[in-house]
Amino acid sequence: MFTPDNNSLLKRLAAVIRLLVITAFVAGIVSELAGCSGPGWNNSSWKNYGDSCINTSEKPPLQRVINYTDHDLCGRKLSPRKAPNPQTRPQTPNN
Repeated sequence: MFTPDNNSLLKRLAAVIRLLVITAFVAGIVSELAGCSGPGWNNSSWKNYGDSCINTSEKPPLQRVINYTDHDLCGRKLSPRKAPNPQTRPQTPNN
């Protein structure tokens, strides 16, 4: 029923499937240990307070995290860029 060509093809397919299953298992373990999943993940409770984003926990242990740099946490816009000082370059008169 199985010729030698089909048998080697089935062995390769089984090896690829085994590799994909092991990869998915290891990725799941790593993400769980890194804290990338579980309750509270992807909970957008950051609030915009003008110059910072603040996350305050509602359940014990109470904690308050203030973030001044990551603007995407609470949808803050970047602060406007300050214009360079025009007096930094010497003005030369046109002759």
